[in-house]
Amino acid sequence: MLSLLKDYPGKVEINGVKYDSIQDALSTFRTSGNSFSIRLLNKTDRHVTSDSDAFQDSAIHQITVKAYMTRPASVDFDFMLKNHNVPMPLRTMVGTIEKETAGMVYMKLHGDLTSDRTQRCMCCGRPITNPVSQYFGMGPECGGHNYVNPFYSDEELKNAVENYRKEYLNKITWEGWIIKSAIIEDKIITED
Repeated sequence: MLSLLKDYPGKVEINGVKYDSIQDALSTFRTSGNSFSIRLLNKTDRHVTSDSDAFQDSAIHQITVKAYMTRPASVDFDFMLKNHNVPMPLRTMVGTIEKETAGMVYMKLHGDLTSDRTQRCMCCGRPITNPVSQYFGMGPECGGHNYVNPFYSDEELKNAVENYRKEYLNKITWEGWIIKSAIIEDKIITED
């Protein structure tokens, strides 16, 4: 059925999920013999916000998600199949919103520290109490470091954390759909 619409020039909604084009829908939506609903959206449809000015401002968001967004698809939770079964690598990440539907956002994200110290592990979400771990943004188990400062000064530790950001965290990237109800915190870091 979807292949019959391959030349449709506008946006579509399939089972409540909005796509910018029928090609986007074909690349992510898979039928399994079940029935589905298709709605063709015209240019005046206000439910689709991916082309609105709100996403042209390139605001940088720091988001924290529920733990299930970091797990692959399972029998009980098959949402990650929409993301090619690639779960988020960290629970707290930084990036931009590219598209939005009523219940989901599509984001391009990377790992980063947005403050000198963090209170929760970016990977597992557990509280961090150790000052060294707070600098790294991850507990010793998730971050693979010791509880004690291996450097002679706080300045050396801060330099090591800055290198850690550049060489490790910023290289952790992810792109995909996030269920809005899975977002625990959304903090805007910068706005244009």
